[in-house]
Amino acid sequence: MTLPRLLKVARIPTVQTMLPVVTRVKSRREEYSAATRQALLESATALFAERGYARTSLDEIAAGARVTKGALYGHFASKQALFRAVLEDLEAATTEEVGRAVAAAGTPWDGALAGLDAFLQACCNTVYGAVVMREAAVALPYAEWSAAEELHSYKMVVGLVEMLIAAGEIDPLPLEAAARIVHAVVGAAAMLIAGAAPADQAKAFEDARAVVLRLAEGIRRR
Repeated sequence: MTLPRLLKVARIPTVQTMLPVVTRVKSRREEYSAATRQALLESATALFAERGYARTSLDEIAAGARVTKGALYGHFASKQALFRAVLEDLEAATTEEVGRAVAAAGTPWDGALAGLDAFLQACCNTVYGAVVMREAAVALPYAEWSAAEELHSYKMVVGLVEMLIAAGEIDPLPLEAAARIVHAVVGAAAMLIAGAAPADQAKAFEDARAVVLRLAEGIRRR
């Protein structure tokens, strides 16, 4: 089975599946509204990453976006609602990066490793590491935070495990058990990287990557 076919079977996004859908031309009012929302998201993302969720106020976010607080409430009902939107944007962007890395690889195994590298590299990003790996657990109830993980990172892991099983790269292990365990291992590696001090992050990345790769080789079919 070819890699593109495996990606389709495993439901991993590719460049083609991520191409934007052509829609109608927006009105000037809609364009302004979209620009305001984007400015709010950018301001909130920067502040949540720098100051943390609890220490960031809606007044600061509105000021950073150069809009009124009333305009902010026109788009987001609360600080938590705004955080949800920031989290969704960061998670979706990283999922796309991982999907592109997988699709660009020559074999399913190489694709899985490329996807792993893309994800761990994302955790080196101070914004992603702070917002997704640390602040999300503070800002959202556990059930909601867990649901966000299920929608993005866990779903991607399921797709990769399915792809490797279909390609015969690993034995046909019970899918959910395998995906849950792999997701937990990769998540621990991500937390190690995101939690490292800036001066130690490169070493944390290399150490975490080496351990995950060694574990991955342990389940590879010989």
